[in-house]
Amino acid sequence: MKIAFYYRNIIEFKNRILIFWEIILRVGDSYSDYMYDIIENICKTFGPRYSSSQAEKDANIWIKEELDKFSDETFIDEYNVRPAMYPQGFIKIAGLLGSISPLFMIFLFPLPIFSAIFIIIALWVLYSEMMLMKGWIGLFFKKKTSSNVFGIIKPTGEVKFRIIFEGHTDSAKEMNIASYPQKLRKLIAIIGLYFLVHTIIFSLWKFISQIIGEPSIILYNFAILSWTIIDLVYFLSLIVFYPFFIWILKGFLGKTVVLGANDNLAATAVALSIGKHLNQNRPKNVEVWVGSQGSEEVGDKGAGAFVKKYGGLGLLDNSYTVVLEGCGAAEAMAIIESDMHRAIYDTEVNELLNEAYKTAKIENPEILMLKKVKLKIGATDACQYIHKGYKASALYGAEEKKNKAINWHSINDTPENISKKVLGNFLEVSLKFVELVDKKYN
Repeated sequence: MKIAFYYRNIIEFKNRILIFWEIILRVGDSYSDYMYDIIENICKTFGPRYSSSQAEKDANIWIKEELDKFSDETFIDEYNVRPAMYPQGFIKIAGLLGSISPLFMIFLFPLPIFSAIFIIIALWVLYSEMMLMKGWIGLFFKKKTSSNVFGIIKPTGEVKFRIIFEGHTDSAKEMNIASYPQKLRKLIAIIGLYFLVHTIIFSLWKFISQIIGEPSIILYNFAILSWTIIDLVYFLSLIVFYPFFIWILKGFLGKTVVLGANDNLAATAVALSIGKHLNQNRPKNVEVWVGSQGSEEVGDKGAGAFVKKYGGLGLLDNSYTVVLEGCGAAEAMAIIESDMHRAIYDTEVNELLNEAYKTAKIENPEILMLKKVKLKIGATDACQYIHKGYKASALYGAEEKKNKAINWHSINDTPENISKKVLGNFLEVSLKFVELVDKKYN
């Protein structure tokens, strides 16, 4: 009897100590070192991890070994992807079409119309590949192999629902234009893109003038060449516009693959911490998948392969997906409502994320502010789930006054610029989200 009495007292004392420490040390704070170490270890061990590279593959194997420590099941899925196609591939093709379009202006009828035609084709390539992700130009690019890695945390009871949390392992090529001052960026974009409009206008002007046979504009004809007043005005103005067009192209065609600590190893680290915590604090009826997709930076291809496989198996029918983005360096959290791929993010998931944030803020008044954003330029893996009819949204780290991620596609996206506090904030909201969903299905 005395032994049982002492045992109960010890257990009660232990529980009080645990409650005390939970109040003093928040869950996010207690995992902050663990999350930071994941980011630092992967960056230092594997370096930059472009889609389908050996570094991406090896990093995913390392992540699986970490998931094995606390997951009930783990897996790596491989799939084919064309990493050179998106975004640099279609930018190069559109850029080439735009760059050579002025050459047709100096010819006789009907060749000047090809200046406008080449520009229109270039714009269609940009729109259909960047916004719609059609992949029509895929035949010009080699196939390679990429991978996704996930761990599964099972509930204590029956599985009534699933939640998927994901970051991504791959890192992007540097996008130089993102590091330019905002005013300079706007100036380059406005003048550089006006070159396209300018060429279409003058191409149609010369084409029409040649149809109606206006001789007064002709300065010189030789063989198939025709130099006119229209050409003179066009090429003189091109001295200003054309360099800006080349400048904007170079801004999107960086060669250096960045470390991608914030975009998006930070989210992978938060996802792993969710799994690690839930291993010891299991939901009752919600199964949680945590992991890292590959090939996000080349058109969300990892998420596309994931949705195709597990959606086809019916495992996403009763699920929410929360895509985590930029969770390690942020001035604000953002719930995304829509993106440039015409994806409308699920309102049900967003409402739960908002409620989870409010609950977390009660316990941690110093948590980052929350805002809702519509991404006119930019997207997340969530679009792949949404386009297939599944419920998904994203919790995104951004600048306070802008929707841009900090150090986005920059050589400054390194572990040294990661904040443990920010990592902890995203973890707190994510775990509150799990609690709310589990309560809903309990």
